[in-house]
Amino acid sequence: MEETEPQITQQDLIEALREGDAVLARELLPQLHDADLAAAYEALRGEPAAALLTLLPEERLAGFITQLPLTDAEEILVALPDDRLAKVLDDIPDDILVDVIQEMPAEYRGHAFHLLSETRRKAARELLKFQDDSAGGRMTTAFASVRENMTIREAIEALRGIAEETEILSRIYVVDEEGLLLGKIRLRDLTFNRRSTHIAELNDHDTRAVLANSDQEKAVRMMMKYDMLALPVLDEDGRLLGVITHDDALDIQQEETTEDIELQSGISGENTDETYLNTTVFNQVRRRIGWIISLAFIGLISGTVMYSYQGQISGLFALTIYLPMIVASGGNTGGQAATMVVRAMSLGELDAGAILRVAWKELRVGLIMGGIVASAMILQIYFMKPANIQIPHQLLTGFAGTVGLALMIQITSSTLIGALLPLGARAIRLDPAVIASPAITTIVDATGLLIYLNLARAILPL
Repeated sequence: MEETEPQITQQDLIEALREGDAVLARELLPQLHDADLAAAYEALRGEPAAALLTLLPEERLAGFITQLPLTDAEEILVALPDDRLAKVLDDIPDDILVDVIQEMPAEYRGHAFHLLSETRRKAARELLKFQDDSAGGRMTTAFASVRENMTIREAIEALRGIAEETEILSRIYVVDEEGLLLGKIRLRDLTFNRRSTHIAELNDHDTRAVLANSDQEKAVRMMMKYDMLALPVLDEDGRLLGVITHDDALDIQQEETTEDIELQSGISGENTDETYLNTTVFNQVRRRIGWIISLAFIGLISGTVMYSYQGQISGLFALTIYLPMIVASGGNTGGQAATMVVRAMSLGELDAGAILRVAWKELRVGLIMGGIVASAMILQIYFMKPANIQIPHQLLTGFAGTVGLALMIQITSSTLIGALLPLGARAIRLDPAVIASPAITTIVDATGLLIYLNLARAILPL
């Protein structure tokens, strides 16, 4: 049986650079993808990272740069001499070019623009008109288009001149003289039809597209819904400005998911594409501390509630055994409901008029879950209560009823709160994910205490 050679990984390159073995590192470079080189660079610091840049062939620098976080890319680019910088800026895709230039210090941007060719400068200026998180801000202008009145022979000749610069050739868009989108054809349509065939005969007339000022998340949802390899981006008159490609859509999806997760965890501020270990401690603290301080003060509400009901608690101290469980159940179910609703909203499954349907659905979910958990706890109180928990026999039924009813109300109300808060946030034009799980937990902690201790006051003779 023929032995296969061991696969080269980025870790092999990292170890070679850390050991200062430049000869081995140079041999490994051609066997690694640009993404692997970028990952290796992010894992390195100091001299090993500088050595990787020195060993990297000039023709691979642009591909390497496009795989790096913007902060690292900007740091490398501003250190390059003008001739190398001009070549790299000319080689990287225009959407990434704009992001990199925006990341540069203000005093350096004009110089970088000056190094661009006139064509690239014009494309960059067009993209800079749009917000970073809009479809226009994420599109590339390096797309292929042909006219409907062309023959396949004429279309191939027209495409031949832009083939190297075009980011995606599997989708070729059909436009009229004014640039209005009329549909698209596929590369195989050009390949397997007669050269005399007119593009009009092959046009699929699919004009599904997104406006340039639309949110990038809407663009991704559209690409997912219709299983699109690329999404055309139009101006308000219907002219084709650019396309969002599938790899850009993956990046957008990752950014949006990261943002939602961070917001739900109470992490504020703009997220970056830096790795966790490369993000400074100060930035981590800055993004987390706001919610922590706010929630700490809000948490005092729970302490105030407990202090107000100290008479009930001291009258039957066994109440404290079940208090944390009731409070935690509310936080857990509220967090679950919020997660489900935020996910449905991010996928475009819930429109503005869905609030009553969501409320009715989550009310039933909460009641069923509350009933199941309440029944389990009542059985535990009657048959599995530890012997050291002292509850007077004449109070046992009332005690079990208090715990069970409190659980049912707490779980049902928390489920409703967790589901409706994100919808309420969207109604007042806030990001639904900003209703963070810690905030929901803090709110339902206080409501849980009020529900439980008020029921104890009403049911038990304390």
